Amino acid sequence: MQQILKLLLSMVIVIVTFIASATLAGMLAEYAGWWKKPVIGGVAAACVVVSGYVSAPGHKLYYAAAWLGIGAVTAWVMSNAFMYAEDANTSAPLYITYACGLFALILCWMWERNQYTTHR
Repeated sequence: MQQILKLLLSMVIVIVTFIASATLAGMLAEYAGWWKKPVIGGVAAACVVVSGYVSAPGHKLYYAAAWLGIGAVTAWVMSNAFMYAEDANTSAPLYITYACGLFALILCWMWERNQYTTHR
């Protein structure tokens, strides 16, 4: 039962992190005059993977990879649902989102590997 509660808490943390990071990244992109969709997607993807890794109750890298998969599907759905005029005829924002999520997963893997070797 304790593990289920920890998993539910982790899910809440990841979802809140997604909403907060996407909102703040959108505000930053708007303020700076940048192309919003890749900034929002990239920041949100990285934050979801890292927060999934950090908040996971165990097997952290597996949870981070699962969140990357869930996020990839979500990004694909959202990229079709929320089209901006500047996004016409390009999939670049989606690929940037995927790349940032994958980069975050690699960082988590390196972090885990480093922790394993230093505590050995």
